[in-house]
This record gives sequence, structure tokens and C-alpha cells, in this order.
Amino acid sequence: MTKKSVPWKSVGFDIREVGEKLLRKQSQGEVALLATINSQGRPAIAPVCPIFTDDGVFVLVGKNTPKYQHLLKNPGYALHAQVGADDLEFQISGQGQFIGANHDRSQVLAAISFPSFDETDPIIELLVSRALVVRWVDGKMQKHSWTSG
Repeated sequence: MTKKSVPWKSVGFDIREVGEKLLRKQSQGEVALLATINSQGRPAIAPVCPIFTDDGVFVLVGKNTPKYQHLLKNPGYALHAQVGADDLEFQISGQGQFIGANHDRSQVLAAISFPSFDETDPIIELLVSRALVVRWVDGKMQKHSWTSG
């Protein structure tokens, strides 16, 4: 895997750090909701455990799951963390990209913090075109966003 920059910052605020805080625990993965588009063109939501590496955010998806089929046909996604303390929110969206057999899967597999997974499941990199954090400071809502390009 090639080292990439993950520039999720907005005016001195590290959006990625919030996402990792909400979605990465030492001994277990944290469940997020992955929204995809099904074959009828309708939104579908499935739980996933995101995997953070220095290169990006990834998910494992079983070949027999609806989310695998959805992402094969339409790679667009949105991922939303469970709401954290003080109504802290984190969301990313963009396109999913399957990591093929030719790629080095070891870095992603080594970063998995949850106890149960199938090493042979397809890995999808969640390419981020938009990232958003919503937080409350002194009773006022603050939005921090990043958009690629």
C-alpha cells in the first residue's frame, strides 16, 4: 500500500481525530452505520466496524452481504458514527474502492481492533470526499467540515 496523506482538517481542527476517537477502541471495534444504495436505487444502512490506518479508513465486507453487492454496483457511501458524549457527531462520505488481491492487505488486517473477523473478506477503502464533525461547545453547535478538491 502506498503512503497517502489524509488531510481531514478544518481551520486547525482535526476531523479525523474525532472519527478515530468515536470509532476506534483499543480492544474492540466500534460500530458505525454505513449507508449505500441498493439495486432498486434506495438507500440501505448496515453496521460496520471501520478500520483506521495511517493511509485511510477501511471496512471488511462479506461477499454474501447486501452491502458488498451495493458497493459493487454503486461505490458511493456515507459512514456515520454512533453519537458520542455531548452529542458529538462524525460523518464521512465518498466512494468505496475495493482493495484487490494484488494489494498488500496486511497493514489493514494488522490495524483491526475487533476480535472476530474473516481475513479473506473483501476490504474496501472508504475514499473520503467529505468529512463532518458536529459538536456542542458552551451550548452552541459548531460544525467542522472538510471537502476534497
